[in-house]
Amino acid sequence: MFKTTGRVKKKIETCINMDKQLLAVAGAVLAVTAIVVLGTTSAENIDFNPQKGEAVIVPLSGTISPEASSGLGSATGITPKSVRNLNERAMSENPDAIIYEINSGGGAVVASKEVKREIESVNTTTVCRFRDLSASGGYLIALGCDEVVADSATLTGSIGVRSSYLQFSGLLERYGVKYVNISSGEYKEIGSPYSNITEEEKDVLTSKVEAIREEFLNTVVENRNLSEPQIEEVGTGEPILGERAKRLGLVDELGGRATAVQVAENLTEKQLSTEVLETGPSFSLGSLFFGSLGMENQAPLRAEY
Repeated sequence: MFKTTGRVKKKIETCINMDKQLLAVAGAVLAVTAIVVLGTTSAENIDFNPQKGEAVIVPLSGTISPEASSGLGSATGITPKSVRNLNERAMSENPDAIIYEINSGGGAVVASKEVKREIESVNTTTVCRFRDLSASGGYLIALGCDEVVADSATLTGSIGVRSSYLQFSGLLERYGVKYVNISSGEYKEIGSPYSNITEEEKDVLTSKVEAIREEFLNTVVENRNLSEPQIEEVGTGEPILGERAKRLGLVDELGGRATAVQVAENLTEKQLSTEVLETGPSFSLGSLFFGSLGMENQAPLRAEY
């Protein structure tokens, strides 16, 4: 009978151990190969294309007023009703976002607040993009949007209120025209264009303007979460260029339409195609003249953003 020596036995055991190690390595290689194959197969089944959607671009241009006007020396402009109608048309497309392109120097106080509320009311993502001018009431309405984009050269800010009217008492006196006023109440005739305003009456009107301005500034502060140093700078009523407005926290991004679309894509997490809503002409040639003189829709006394 053949007997194995100790040295031979060790060699046999070594060979057996090496075979076991080779089998273990081969098994590991097979497992990794299977994982790679499965991973490749899974990756082939994954769609890396982002989800697609649509954004409607709504131009808002002109003076903000309670009602639209037409004819020589007046502009269609921006009204709460026109924005409501535009929103309805835009939402009929079932968009993933609405991008409002604003070009306005402001207008009537209450109308500006109503337009802001109309923008806030839409049940979709909203981005406001400032063009050349989006100041005062034109800035206020943008606070209804989720985010705001401005060009570095956009003129914005102007967080303040003005109240003005034409005064004809000197002209009437020059031509010998007498103005007869019959009214009750100490300040009932305040702001009449046919009589000189007293210092006391001016103080009364100034207090009203300051109250409206304080409300405007508080709305901006609350919506933009401004710090005290920022409040001091924007509260002067100064028009501000877009680049500085970004530093002061009045806008979120600097850029044009492409930037506004990108911001909307980030908010919706979708790749958005765009459609521009046709709104028709927003101003007439006469409005450039009469509007600059403050004669458009002139009332005896009014406050404006």
